[in-house]
Amino acid sequence: MHQILLVDDEPYVVDDLSISIPWADMGFGQVHKAYSGYEALELLQRHPIDIVVTDINMPELSGTELIAAIRRRWKHIRVVMLTGYAEFDYARKAIEEQASAYLLKPIASDQLIAVIGKLQEKLRSDWEAWSSHQRTMQTFREHLPILRDRLLGELLQGRKLPRQQLQERLSQFDLPLSTDLPVCLAVVRPEEFFRRQDMHSMLLFEYAIINIAQELFQDRFLIWSCKDVHDYLVFLLQPKTDLEPGSHPGNEVAQAAYQLQNHVSTLMGGGLSVVTTGWGDFPDQVYTLYQSAISAIRQHIGSETGIYLDTTDNNGSQPVEILQPLYEPPLFFHLFEANNWQGIEDKLNAIVSELVHSPERSLEHIHEARLHLETAFYYFAHKNNKMLSEIVGNPLLEQTSFQTPDKLREWAMEVILLLREYFDSERRSSRTELIRNVHEYINRNLHYVSLQAIADHVQMHPVYLSKMYKLETGKRISDYISQVKMEKAAYLLIHTPLKIYEVSSELGYSNAHYFIKLFKEYAGMTPHEFRDRRCKTL
Repeated sequence: MHQILLVDDEPYVVDDLSISIPWADMGFGQVHKAYSGYEALELLQRHPIDIVVTDINMPELSGTELIAAIRRRWKHIRVVMLTGYAEFDYARKAIEEQASAYLLKPIASDQLIAVIGKLQEKLRSDWEAWSSHQRTMQTFREHLPILRDRLLGELLQGRKLPRQQLQERLSQFDLPLSTDLPVCLAVVRPEEFFRRQDMHSMLLFEYAIINIAQELFQDRFLIWSCKDVHDYLVFLLQPKTDLEPGSHPGNEVAQAAYQLQNHVSTLMGGGLSVVTTGWGDFPDQVYTLYQSAISAIRQHIGSETGIYLDTTDNNGSQPVEILQPLYEPPLFFHLFEANNWQGIEDKLNAIVSELVHSPERSLEHIHEARLHLETAFYYFAHKNNKMLSEIVGNPLLEQTSFQTPDKLREWAMEVILLLREYFDSERRSSRTELIRNVHEYINRNLHYVSLQAIADHVQMHPVYLSKMYKLETGKRISDYISQVKMEKAAYLLIHTPLKIYEVSSELGYSNAHYFIKLFKEYAGMTPHEFRDRRCKTL
């Protein structure tokens, strides 16, 4: 979001500009005001201002002197100079050399908006030029190890990506793997010696282990590695296309795994347990291979150290299948936090479909899914400071036994719909109360009101408040302020003997000429004409 600074030694000019232009809608997060050149310099030192609108004829520090100071210290700032006809010739050269644009007083709102819009476009284009492709690629390369690690970690946790999309991502990350060739995994568990190390030392050890593994595997395999949620090092291996005919990649994996254990023990003094898997399709079976390795560590290695285990013969032999869609990202907890109701329903349908179509699913799997859903329901309600029973009722929560997947889905959807209706209704009510509060504040403070003051009153950021107001009412806050001011002006002109300049002052306008201009745009006639016509009809 951009920031703008308005500068003039006549306060009414600055104040009127600050409230008459829809700055937030134009993309400005903050509007600063200064009533002298020196005050402007102080604000420029404290805030990241992008555009300055300044009068040229000011005492002590003139507009041209202010612009010269800006050009010396903040070359990126764009400046709009305000000047009158009398001083235009004097200021022409300074304007052409230093200012980005100039406007003649009195200032028309539409002209200022148009000029500011052009300067914003120039700022954006300058930023894009500065953020060159080379700089972007440098940042990308710096983060490449983290991006690779994260993507493999997501695949291990069951994230599903279309083959074409994954292949494009692999290419972006400079990983020469192919989704047409099989893969296996080597899962490495550092033992007690490594677990006693501090974080910095452990990072160095992990880096060294990965380098040794790459040296051992790289002649025959393409390698992709990451650190998983258990703090194990996982290596995804894919045979290179130039493997000799008749070779047995499984034997080569086992041999490299043995060598990895020996090298790490000799060079670092710490032990490793290593589990290697059989081969599976990439990426569809990565999750299954990984689960087989983790299960082997848990069931067959446990607290023993320095073990090597090949699970090739055990792949796919688990007597009890995991309800995989339940644990694939995004989880229900994340979907609820994002208010992604369609995503919640899609995930529920995927779980029910798995329960219906897989012959290995049992009644216990249905209970597992129900407990997982129920936990997510409680989490979402409590995080929003509500009791789940108050929203859905105890009878629905007490339905704890389901014999079929369809009954589970029916129960879950009923709870989901009740949660959605409740929080949607609460959100609508909250927004309605917000708009009412905004309108009340404006009506009470019509003589001097600004977006920042309103935002402070309702304790919201002015940009967010502006967007919320526009979303709910279809209008800008500045439009509402102008409408209410003109309506009150019409009332005062008809029902009070106040002079035009007094009506202007009553509504917070320092310049009566500016008020007359706005009223004419509103009523199609001047305040004098409006008062005369209405008085004649009464």
